[in-house]
Amino acid sequence: MTTGNYGSNKKRISILLILVTALLLSGIVIYTGKFRVEPTSPETALVTDQSNEVSSIEPSIGTNETPALETSEVIESLTKPVIAQPKPAVQESLLPFNQLVLAQIETYNKGNYPYLLNTDYANYNGVTSNLYYQGKLLLKAHPSGNRANHCVGITFEVFYQGMKEWNQQQGYSGDSIKGLNYEQFYDFILKWYVAGPKTENNLVIALEKYKLGKRLTNFEEAKPGDFIDFSRENQTGHTVVLIDWVRDKGKIVGLRYWSSQESTNGIGYKTEYFNILRSDGTKYGKIMKDKVHIGRVVP
Repeated sequence: MTTGNYGSNKKRISILLILVTALLLSGIVIYTGKFRVEPTSPETALVTDQSNEVSSIEPSIGTNETPALETSEVIESLTKPVIAQPKPAVQESLLPFNQLVLAQIETYNKGNYPYLLNTDYANYNGVTSNLYYQGKLLLKAHPSGNRANHCVGITFEVFYQGMKEWNQQQGYSGDSIKGLNYEQFYDFILKWYVAGPKTENNLVIALEKYKLGKRLTNFEEAKPGDFIDFSRENQTGHTVVLIDWVRDKGKIVGLRYWSSQESTNGIGYKTEYFNILRSDGTKYGKIMKDKVHIGRVVP
């Protein structure tokens, strides 16, 4: 190849490269159009609106409000890696039955429902009114009509009334819960009432045995409207409806609940703490955290 040919070819190649580059750049600009860009950081190609919902960048076609990007900006936006930002966690809504339980609790806000615990099982079973199942008397209210109650009685009562409402909403006819006959349902009650060792008789065991719910072992999964049976260091126990966990710097240290107890003169809300240690070595409370049974009703 001569020096003249080499120079001529070099010039042609340069011109050709310029033309190709111009065509490519014009094609990119035509393809990308105009963008509205509000990056939250230099590394991301996602934007966050005022409601904190993450959405992808979308082209704004046919508007004159936002100037087109310069060619260098287009190339940079296309070559820069896109780092997907995690979407905000969506809080799981309460289960329908949990909502029914909380609605039942609201019906006891007015009136007097005194606490009473005794062993007169033949005449009184800790519920505020007589409960019937399949045409038979199931549990007895206090014969005085004073609407006295205790923890296992009132928690079962809101469970039972919630189940009746659930059946109505689902269009189930007849006086039956999960197809249980009277004897099976009465056995369910005995377990709920802890009629025997708590390792064999508690509300969670009742729910699991008769396929009406499940046990929760992760406290973070529990929600308002779940049922809880717990034991204290002083060998007493309680059955309650969870309203919320009590936290200290994000750590669960106790619970706020609804039930019936002597300290609130009957039905009411109360807060208690677990027997876990604070930073100074003292205990938050007396509930044994490893003796907490959490049950969720899943009809």
